Amino acid sequence: MTLYEGIALIQEKQAVVLDLGADYTKFGFTGEAAPRCIIKSEFWCPMERRYKRVYDYNTTEELYDNLVQMLHLLYFRHVLVNPKERKVVVIESLLTTTQFRETLAKVLYMHYEVSGVTWWDTGRACAATLGVGTALVVSIGAREAEVTPVVHAAPLVHAIQVPPLGMQAVRVHLAALLKEDNETELQLDDNVLEDILVRTCFVPSRKLAIQLASEGCNGVRSVVCGGAGMSVRVTGRARALAAEPLFERDRDMASLPDAVLQCLTQCPRDTRRVLAENILITGGGAALPGLKARLAHELRHLITVEPYKTQLHIKTFKFHSSPCEDNVCAWVGGAVCGGADGGGRAEPRDVYLRTRRLRDWACLLHNTPPDHHHHCP
Repeated sequence: MTLYEGIALIQEKQAVVLDLGADYTKFGFTGEAAPRCIIKSEFWCPMERRYKRVYDYNTTEELYDNLVQMLHLLYFRHVLVNPKERKVVVIESLLTTTQFRETLAKVLYMHYEVSGVTWWDTGRACAATLGVGTALVVSIGAREAEVTPVVHAAPLVHAIQVPPLGMQAVRVHLAALLKEDNETELQLDDNVLEDILVRTCFVPSRKLAIQLASEGCNGVRSVVCGGAGMSVRVTGRARALAAEPLFERDRDMASLPDAVLQCLTQCPRDTRRVLAENILITGGGAALPGLKARLAHELRHLITVEPYKTQLHIKTFKFHSSPCEDNVCAWVGGAVCGGADGGGRAEPRDVYLRTRRLRDWACLLHNTPPDHHHHCP
């Protein structure tokens, strides 16, 4: 290596990694073990004189303004770097709308003039933290749970399952349980419910959950949460049954264990056993005590009943322990992938300015052979 090449490597600055979630945003640098900041996905809106969520928008123009304000908060208050000097690694769901993706790209390329952007999906980013090419990633987010099979470092899009079983459903159920136990109408916002959920709630075993639902809260201690001039009694029944919406089965079999098994049935036969033995639970909901053990118990039970008994011939389910905190697993994977390629996969700003279009796996213009008349360079 010549002297000038060494100087160029030293001058190359780390890219920033952006994981813009529905409730929380993670932001930091590639090559680091944890994000520099984890903040709520909201900002102070001077026009409306209130804190506004990034995903609260009705038009593309409003979304553009929201992203400009949010990124300004991240760049100039939390990490204190110049956006023009660093590339960006964006972690997103494969089901992100085209409107949001293209608006975010426009903000990054046009408003903040970043030199390049790399797009990584959540499933592959989480699998990268394990160092394996095949994994079944179960991400429990704020609004929904996303079950993504990754086979040989490629997500099987047709098998993705996205039930509306996120932490919002758990908070709604917890509010109903607290109202029933306190015998009064409680005006609790999401922040208070989240605080109660994190401090007091857990996921019981399947046997205990059935017993509590039928007999009451015998054996589970009640607690009293106070603050802001009020007290709320949180019974043992509410503590144990708050997360039951994730496991309750309806006529459509729309539960979290059902989503995992339905995802496996959509995968090729020769990959099902490997996926079942490489399950990774991530997201903010994965931090609930007892959730992974309960999910494993439910899977072993459902695999013995119809229709999965005849569709899936799997007896073993194995779970990975994430090398980092569950809620930042996707961000850490993006930091690893972004640091490994050195920004070589990033789409340069000048290319975007010429085409004004992102390369997309779903677009036939970007996935046709070079000699085809529909090929798009």
